[in-house]
Amino acid sequence: MSSSNRRRFMAQTAAAGAAPLIIGTKSSAQVKGANDRLRIAVAGLNGRGGSHIGGFGGIKGVEIAYVADPDANVRGRRLKEVQGKGHKNCKAVADIREALEDSEVDAISVAAPNHWHSLMTIWGAQAGKHV
Repeated sequence: MSSSNRRRFMAQTAAAGAAPLIIGTKSSAQVKGANDRLRIAVAGLNGRGGSHIGGFGGIKGVEIAYVADPDANVRGRRLKEVQGKGHKNCKAVADIREALEDSEVDAISVAAPNHWHSLMTIWGAQAGKHV
């Protein structure tokens, strides 16, 4: 056997041995443990915020942990809506920074007016949250 054939044989053997790891198995595609749920905070509840709440609220494994808006009337209305959809532990805050202090929150969804997007994104990143 020439050296190029041995190299090819070794490469093919390695590829065949690694194929199950690369392709994966049914169990490797299932999320287990701490990743079973995603806790999010939605900032900005009027207009687009309703779409964010509706979208995230309909995803299995996603828990809306906080709704944040400076308007107390909007905050109260959206909190009732979210809790009525099964997110019983959801809290309402006037300032998104209160939600960012909660270590259990994984991500924030910014639906606030455009001039708030960059600042809330920076706050979220500084708090170690996904935005």
